[in-house]
Amino acid sequence: MGYAVFKKIKLSTIILNWNGKDRTLKCLNSLMSIKKDSFENYIMVVDNNSFDGSVKVFKKFYPSINLIRNEKNLGWAGGNNVGVRYALKSGADCIFILNNDAVVKKDSIEKLLDVLYSKKEIGIVGPKMYYSPNKKIIADAGGIIKQHRFFGINRGNGETDEGQYDVIEKVGFVSGAAMLVKNQVFKKIGLFDESYFLYYEDVDFCFRGRKAGYLSVFVPNSIVYHKFGATSKIGSPLHNYYTTRNHYIFVEKYAPLKEKMRELFRTPKTITEFFLSKDEVRKKYSILGVRDYFLRRFGEKRYW
Repeated sequence: MGYAVFKKIKLSTIILNWNGKDRTLKCLNSLMSIKKDSFENYIMVVDNNSFDGSVKVFKKFYPSINLIRNEKNLGWAGGNNVGVRYALKSGADCIFILNNDAVVKKDSIEKLLDVLYSKKEIGIVGPKMYYSPNKKIIADAGGIIKQHRFFGINRGNGETDEGQYDVIEKVGFVSGAAMLVKNQVFKKIGLFDESYFLYYEDVDFCFRGRKAGYLSVFVPNSIVYHKFGATSKIGSPLHNYYTTRNHYIFVEKYAPLKEKMRELFRTPKTITEFFLSKDEVRKKYSILGVRDYFLRRFGEKRYW
């Protein structure tokens, strides 16, 4: 590592927990086994007001880690922002945002750091992620933003890995499930946007970073196994609601005027598509998501 010649990098890893003590313990176990010859890893668990005894368990098994307990569930953005503020005040050089349902391969952090500090314009890096426990099916190989309708898409999702994503390259965004960020990115563009509460915050953050001159880069030889949807299952009321509403928020903030107008005028068709869906959960909660966007109801909503 070139940067190790000058100093040992101070890394803060933030793990957000909400009623997921068993998953978080597995995540912590994977981090504890990682060699830290060229960096210091200050691990922090931010608990979003769990009621499953998580805090007691963490204090018992990992008394040395920094544990912050929020008085309410602040969502993905708000919860991680609590950790980011603490890490920045503590002098972290970079911050690793890691989902609690992820397991990190032993040399993965070092490989992320190698790329993060290889060029000054690189501000955000992310690993190749596989669906846990399957080590062949890709969950994420860097995100792309579809210009048509401005959707954020996890590249490679569901594909068998045959080497098609084995090149270090610039991407539209890095998944917030495993995202390593230089401290100056947060200092320049701010924290995660809490109006989303859950989903699209990572897309938004990387998009703001790119506008400020920071690249998001995919690092394929860094590996994370991720149990996607462990906290908020794909297709659940929560997932359908927030992805639908937050897509509209993202479009409003960043899409070119032509795309904004197209999405706005497409809304009746979008609602009709949801209404005709045979999936009753998708029908109900996606329509609620559209409605709440137009009523300017952002942040956390509870309909389930």
